[in-house]
This record gives sequence, C-alpha cells and structure tokens, in this order.
Amino acid sequence: MTRILRSLLLLLLAGALAVPALAQTSTATIRGKVTNDQNAALGGAQITAVGTTSGFVLTVKAGPDGAFTLGNLTPGEYIITVAAQGFEERSQTVTVLVGQSLNVTFVMTPTAVISESITVVGEQAVDIRTSEASTNVTPHQIENLPQDDRNFLNFAAMAPGVHLSNDPLRKTISSDAQPAEQTNVFIDGVSFKNDVLQGGLVGQDSSRGNPFPQNAVQEFRVITQNYSAQYEKAASAVITAVTKSGGNDVRGQLFWFYQPKEWVSELPKGFQFSTLTSNQDYRRSQPGASIGGPIIKDKLHYFLSYEGVDEHATTPVVVNPNLPPSFSQYAGVFPSPFKSNLGFGKLSWQPAQNQIVDLSGNYRKEHEIRDFGGMTSFQAATDLKNQVWGTTLRHSWNSNEALNQASLSWQDYTWNQAALNPDLVGLNFFGVIRIGGKDTSQKFDQKRTELRDDYNFPTFRAGGDHSLQVGGNADFLRYDVTKFQNGNPVYNFKNDPANGFTFDQPFEALFGFGNPSLSANNQEYGVYGQDTWTVNSRLTINLGLRYDYETHQLDDSYVTPANIVAGLTGKIDSSYFSNGNNRSQYTNQLQPRLGFSYDMRGDGKSILFGGAGRYYDRLFLNATLDERFRLQYPVYRIEFSPDGRPGTIQWNPSYLTPAGLHALIASGQTSPEIYLLNNNTKPPYANQWNLGVRQAFGNWTGSLSYNGVRGYHGFTWLSASGICCAALVPGFGNVIISDPEGKRYWYDGIFLTLDRPFVNNWSVHVAYTHADAKQTGNDLFSLDYPSAAAYGKHDVPGSEKDRIVANAIFGLPWEMTFSTTVTLGSGAAFNVLDFSQGFDLAARLQTRPFDRTIYPEKTWGFADRSVDFHLEKDFRIMGNVSVGIVGEIFNAFNWPSYGCLDNFIGPGGNSNFGNPSCVINLPRREQVGLKINF
Repeated sequence: MTRILRSLLLLLLAGALAVPALAQTSTATIRGKVTNDQNAALGGAQITAVGTTSGFVLTVKAGPDGAFTLGNLTPGEYIITVAAQGFEERSQTVTVLVGQSLNVTFVMTPTAVISESITVVGEQAVDIRTSEASTNVTPHQIENLPQDDRNFLNFAAMAPGVHLSNDPLRKTISSDAQPAEQTNVFIDGVSFKNDVLQGGLVGQDSSRGNPFPQNAVQEFRVITQNYSAQYEKAASAVITAVTKSGGNDVRGQLFWFYQPKEWVSELPKGFQFSTLTSNQDYRRSQPGASIGGPIIKDKLHYFLSYEGVDEHATTPVVVNPNLPPSFSQYAGVFPSPFKSNLGFGKLSWQPAQNQIVDLSGNYRKEHEIRDFGGMTSFQAATDLKNQVWGTTLRHSWNSNEALNQASLSWQDYTWNQAALNPDLVGLNFFGVIRIGGKDTSQKFDQKRTELRDDYNFPTFRAGGDHSLQVGGNADFLRYDVTKFQNGNPVYNFKNDPANGFTFDQPFEALFGFGNPSLSANNQEYGVYGQDTWTVNSRLTINLGLRYDYETHQLDDSYVTPANIVAGLTGKIDSSYFSNGNNRSQYTNQLQPRLGFSYDMRGDGKSILFGGAGRYYDRLFLNATLDERFRLQYPVYRIEFSPDGRPGTIQWNPSYLTPAGLHALIASGQTSPEIYLLNNNTKPPYANQWNLGVRQAFGNWTGSLSYNGVRGYHGFTWLSASGICCAALVPGFGNVIISDPEGKRYWYDGIFLTLDRPFVNNWSVHVAYTHADAKQTGNDLFSLDYPSAAAYGKHDVPGSEKDRIVANAIFGLPWEMTFSTTVTLGSGAAFNVLDFSQGFDLAARLQTRPFDRTIYPEKTWGFADRSVDFHLEKDFRIMGNVSVGIVGEIFNAFNWPSYGCLDNFIGPGGNSNFGNPSCVINLPRREQVGLKINF
C-alpha cells in the first residue's frame, strides 16, 4: 500500500513540475470571461495583471469562449488591463486578499471596460460567493487594531467559533470546541503542524512566545468550515497566512513597544496570572524592524524582518506565615524572564513573465524560566528553550490555461524543557509548598521536509465550466525524544496525624529511570482533487476528494512482552496485544468535501451557501508513545508508611536519595505501570456541514450561518480495571489502556458576522457565536468511568454559549488613527465532579460526575469582558518618512474574568462549591510605542 501510494504521488508531483503552473492556500485567483456589449465572447483577449508594488507581470489570453484565469496572484493590489482587437485598451485597479477566488466578466465597449459579476463593497472586491465559512484579516486590521503581545494569531478571534487560550503561558487557538491539536496553520502554503506535542502548531505547546514575526505577515484567512480538499491534517479550523514581499521601492519600518510595571493594574491577590501585578521589577520591551526593496527593478526583490521580546518578570512564592521557619525561607519574589527572537527573510524573483520564484527562511528562538510561583518554589522552576527553523523554495508558473505551484520546504522544531535545579530531589508538602528540583526534563525534536505541488487544468465545459485542481504533498519526518520522566524523584508529604502521616516523612515517591531516548521516522502522503463547477452565472458547486496516509503514525513494530500478555489474557481484549505484525496503519482516510453557493437574485449580493465534508487529523506522538516508553523508562510509584502496613514499605531515611530508591526498586518491592495501545486505534476526524446566507448592502456585508460538527476518535487513555486504578499483572502496577472508540464531539453553532471595510475613514467588524458544544470522556486521561462513552454527553470544559468579538478603526484628523476591540463572553463551562455518594463506580453512576455544568457569575450578561484601545499619531518628516507615536490600553476598564471554579463535591459536601479561585484574564495594561516608517 505504502509503495503504491508513494509511487503515485511522486509521479503526480514529477508530472506537475514538468508542466506550466496554482495553490490557493497562500494566493488568490481572478477568473471569468471577456465579452462585448452584445454578450459575444471575445476569444484571444489579453488580460494582464501588474502588481503595483512588485511590478511583476502576469499575462493570459482568453480562450475561444472568452474564459480566462489569473491564478497564483500574490495577495495585494493589481492593475488589470484588458485588450482585445477592435476595442480600446482599458485598465482598472483591483485588490485581492489571500484565499479569494473572484469571478468577473469584463464587458468591452468601444470606449470602456465594464466589470460585471464581481461584488465590490466600498472599494474592496469581496469574495461573497465562496462556500467556505471564512474570515479574512486584512493588512489594515493587523497594522491598526490593538495588539498586546504581537502574536498575529490573536486576530483569529475575529472569526466566529474560534477560541483563544486565556493562559498567557500556553498561547493556542481552537475551534468548534475541539482541542487545539485539531487545528493547522499554513504560512505561504507550508504546514506548521505539530506532530509531536500539543498545541496544533509547532512551538505553541507550553510557550508564551509568538509563532512568527507579525511584521512579516501581510494578511491571513481563518477558515472554520467547508475548506477545500487541498488542506490537510485539520479536523477544525485552518489558518492560511501570506508573508510580505519586497517591491520596487525601498519600504520599511522600525518600531519599539514598551510596557513598565507602573502601567499594569492590580489583580485579586493569590489568583492566577498575577505575574505582572505582584512583581517589583516587571517591564517588557518589544523591538522590531522590517525592510524590503528591489535588487533588480521589476525582477528581483528582497524582504527582511525581525521582532524581539525582552520581558523582565518576577513571580511570588507564598508560604503560610504560621508554618515553621524552615518553610518561610522559600517565600519571596523570584525572576521569571522571557526572551524571544523572531526573524524572516524572503527573495522574490520573476525570471520570466508568468513565473515567480520565492525563497524564504524563518527563525524562532525563545528562552524562559517558568512553572513556579504560589506554593511552588523557585527551586522547582523550569528552564524552557523553544526553537523553530525553516526554509521554503516555491515556484509558480502560469500559462494561458494551466497553472502550477510547487514548493520544497524544510523545518526543524525543538522543544526543550529542563529542570533549573536537576540535582535537588523534589519535596512536595501538600497544601504548603513544593521545593527541590523539577521532576522531569525532556526534549522533543521534529524535522520535516515537505514536497508539495498543486496543478490547475485548463477550464473545460461539461454542464457548465469546470476548473479542476489536483495536487499532493509528501512529508518526510524524523522525531527524536529524550524524556527523563520523574528522573529526579519527587517525594510527597501530607499532614494526616490520624493515619500516622506527618511532614517528617513522605507517604509516597515517584521515580523513573532507564533508557530515556526514543526515535522514529514517518512519512505523510496526501493527494487530492478539487473541482470548481460553475453550473451557470448563479450556481457554483465545489467538489473535492482528499486521501491521506502515514507510514508510522502508530508504533506498528512494537511487540507486547510475553509476561504482560500472559498476565492480562482473559482480563482485557486481545486487540491490546501486538506481535509486531497485527497492528496496521490506518488506510481509510478518504475525505469527500462538497460546497455550493447560489446567487439568489442574480446580482452578486444575496448568496445562499453551504456544504459538508469529512476532515481527518492525526495523533500527536507524545499521546501514544507511553506504550513503548514506559517499559524502557519505567516510572515507579512507591508507597511508604511509618509501620510498613499492607501495600506500603516502611520508611527509611536512606530512601531519600535516587540511590536509595534504586536499591529499593532492585529488591522488587515496587512495580511500574503498563500502557497498552489498542491495535485498532484510529486518527481523529470530524464530519462538518453548514448552511448560510450572505448579503451585501451598501458598504456592508453580513453573513448568518448554521455550522455543525461531529467529531470522532478523540484519543484518550482508560484504566483497564474500569476506574483508576488496579494492578492486574504480577510485577507491575496500574494498567492503562487506550479507548479504541475514543472521545466524541458534538458542536452546533450559529455564526453571525457584519463587516464594513475601511471606507470614508472608518471600518467595523462584528462576529457573534452562539454554540452548544458537547463531548464524551475527559482529556488525555479518562479514568473516571470504564470508557469515554460511559461519561455520557456533557458540556466541553471551557466552552462558551455566547461570544461577541467586535472591532472598529477610525481615521481621525491630523493624521491620527483610533481603534478598539471589544470582547464579550458568556463564560467558560466547568463540569461538576459530584462524588457526594462516594468514589466507587456504583456511586458515580448515581451522581454522574461531569453531567452537570456550572459557569462563572455574569455581569451585565457576560462573565468575560474586555475593551482595548489603540491611538496612533503620525508625523510626516520628509518624503515617505514618518514617525508614529502609539498608545494602547488593554482591558481598559480592568474587568476581571473569574475562573478556576471549585467544581468538586465530596462525600462531606463542599461549602466553597462554585466559587472562583483565579482570574483567567490579564488586568488593565497600558503600552506606548514608537514607529518609524520609510
């Protein structure tokens, strides 16, 4: 199967590279017809697009039926010239955005060219006929809207159904209430998928950094539903961004943003994310620069950008003052610095008319000290390093009828989490403080080489006009993991005198050792076909089919040890035993996709759109590697007691060292856990469908749609004994098995958007989401019930019923710009963990933990509220040189959004039930910036 697919794909890529050259992941398209005023086709008419910035030229000739396609257009402004024999040549200016496919009919008269069919709102051509549920974020919005940390993905919240993580230490995006791992981001058509860790995007697992320099991003498109078959490895939202390019004029910008401690307001003490408010030395500096220009006018251009972050933060460690002085020495305020450097460079070359070659490279390097504070001492801090390197070579080639785009890219991602004090054993005094070094150090490295090609055939007629696109990708990956799981032992203490436990000795220890290294090679192949079928001037149907395959998504060579098979035979299903030949890679990733748009009035302003499709994603490596890893690097949980009671080992002070634990383990008195992956494990996928209407009226466009998602096979681990946990095999501890059916998701959302482009010095964007999101199971571990299905359908933790994101930009007199962003949310869902009748399965089936949901308290109907402001004044110095002074306020009214609700009910009840213990948003912050534009 692998050899056949590989051969077919490489033949497809090789054949496509040999023919003239379109990919809409990072480009735009204008297609249509040229006719005279009697509606007769003007075959042979010449249509030329000239980039107003680059001077690059694309020329095509209309076919005998007058049809033409201007494809592979780098998003931006073009002068479109139409010339036909017997008619005067005419030109007009059109701006296209990333992912747009505009249909236009040019009607030639003796004195003019009239553009019909294309919908123009204000001065912007709008792709109102698309069947996708998508939101374009324009260069004007990126440059002028309030932006605290210059993470361009923050603007994705403008798309309905998209959720940004509130945790500043883990900046991820998610959509349709599915995990962040189900998203994918494409930059210049290259996938930034994270195969090894959480977050969906390389570099975004456990990081407060940004994935890409914002000053290198020209614009991007967020597609939440019904995206075409050329997009892979995503079961929820896709983001496709296009980078900036140089042009015929030297243009650039220097900037510096600064935020001191005095401009950060207070939060309730002891609550989450108080890093900014409680430290005495906080300041953040964000410098950056970009420049682009010509090397050879109209032929070869360059663009360079850099962005940095230097954040001096401190984090408080708090200890109860009533405790002995031996604990108070760990209290205080300690440094938690963060530094980041981002770079991007690009060369754009037009070797011949209708050909463009881009060579680009990107760089990300960040370092931070984190994971301490509150009741975790500075000794237990993490030293985190995060790096991403990449380069891409892309070639576009257009002929009169056919289009092709090919790219070759390489990417190296390294995430390295190390203990700041690896030689200090961890001591965790429950409810008081955690001291000593961090227990785990680990390093993940993902190297990806990708060959991608997209080819558009000439338009042909068969019951209408068909524009057929085919393509594929071949990704070659190497994963290297070094994971010292509990390699530094941690000892847990509790003060429970009634049962003989005090802080004088631990009641348990966790310790791992063995071979920490694991490596794997993987190959990912995908092929697709996409037909844009223009049935008539009012109806367009999009038909797509995609197929993906991986050679090593599952560890198919793993052999379950004989003693584990013998010990578990008859206790669990035999599908959990692998002999090295009975675990196959999943081969059924066939993904049909259908979309349509119908012009209800024939005027290009009232559009009915919809579609349905299947979308497969993948399992990330860190979720599945424990089957092999926990045996080559076992982690032992050792229970102690003062008297050596049953199930425990009598405590001896010699055990308070790694050497003492080694000796204890060697004596056979403790056992590691077993993890088993079901041989029938399948990758996650989602079925999506939507139906909606778009309406253009004056300078506004609006959209109202229903969007449904049903997700399947969300990966999760279970306890083999039904509920956690029990030892079923002599010599081993708990047995953890994967759920072969996995978690399920249900999402039903109503999306409402309202847009007014920047016309007459003001613009508005409003996105409203009303949604109901359900799932089965818990998170990566579902140990509360025998299976994920047994949890029943319950609200997705963190999901919201209602959310509004609105922004506006105003051009003011005296070269000033004012903008604002308003965010209103109904509050995140918290599942009630009701164990009031006890913790055994019978008791759980009575109280049904997870069934009920509580929400934070609302003010004026919303639990999550924030208003941001941006004000900029430009001073013209000379020529094209200007200086801009920027002032920004975030969460201007300092509204707290409460979270961390106490959702646990034990047998004794809980008087604190429903009360929050953290604030999930940052407080009011002010920031000043300086820009020099030239």
